[in-house]
Amino acid sequence: MRRLPGGGRRPYSAAMEEALYDESVAKRLRKEKVTRAWTSHMVKVIYASHHSDDAVFGGFTASPHWITGFMRRYGLSLRHEPYHPDGRDARGARGFLQKFHRSTLPAMYLNRTILMDETAVYFEAASNQTVDITGSRHVVVRSTGFSSMRITAVLAVSATSSKLPPLLIWKGKASPTFTKIGGMYVAYQLRAWVDSTLLKRWIDLASPLVDMREGKHMVWDSMRPHISNDAKAKCATPKINMCVIPRGLTPYLQADDIGIYKTFKDLLYMEINAWKESDKVEYTRFGNPRMPAVAVVCEWVRKACRDTDSNTVINLISAAGFADSYLDWHVAKHDVYGVKFCTS
Repeated sequence: MRRLPGGGRRPYSAAMEEALYDESVAKRLRKEKVTRAWTSHMVKVIYASHHSDDAVFGGFTASPHWITGFMRRYGLSLRHEPYHPDGRDARGARGFLQKFHRSTLPAMYLNRTILMDETAVYFEAASNQTVDITGSRHVVVRSTGFSSMRITAVLAVSATSSKLPPLLIWKGKASPTFTKIGGMYVAYQLRAWVDSTLLKRWIDLASPLVDMREGKHMVWDSMRPHISNDAKAKCATPKINMCVIPRGLTPYLQADDIGIYKTFKDLLYMEINAWKESDKVEYTRFGNPRMPAVAVVCEWVRKACRDTDSNTVINLISAAGFADSYLDWHVAKHDVYGVKFCTS
């Protein structure tokens, strides 16, 4: 009796599951919904592209048991967006900033405060939109082969705008230590993302790079590894106070989300696009482009960080709530919530 691919809980193909995971991450980065039905459809598409000769057997089953197993293996779960009344962002930001200026900021030493965040960088824009002739009935967006290339960059600055060495997370077998290349650090993770173990090692790396005296603060969002028990225990040992920006408020209160990452990515994509259009791209024997060398990408990231203007960083930190006047905060100038924030 022939076993149906995807009919049980066990993994079928690591490469196929990695491709499905990357598609799921790309969809969520676009703030789009990822459902179990979409997961079932997408894995069948990926399977068909890899096993066209097996089509006679009905393709990949993608049973509910298999989808549950895949989600468990990759740390995924169904989440829902909680209901909030209109104006929640303005009121939430105001409440957070009132507490921040009343109790947190007075206890901070800015030269001992680190603002940190991580972002995924795709070598090909994760978008299905393109410019075409108005009225075209069939629009095809062909992948250039770079869509599966992804890295994660961890950027951090002190509250006085001093840039800390960036950390580049590369897809590969997890390594117990960081590798230093050209003034920045490289880590390897199976999913090229930050987990609690890697975060603890990063804290050990970054903490000595600012003033060593007491009164340190770490400002970051509420991503699960940031608020894990492991992270809390790690910060408690050297007496690092955690300042967690609530979920949903990072576009208004996190300097990275307000603009640092946009500036950084714009500069980085210039390097990536120049490489893609050059004769330095290497290909496999099947005609697929190879990922550039780690040292090459490190140099791109180093240049992008270096060329991110220091005055821009200072202004964005002030706009994230560190300025004395609320009129200088980003949320107060927001085109949708600004008026509600100032009048609530």
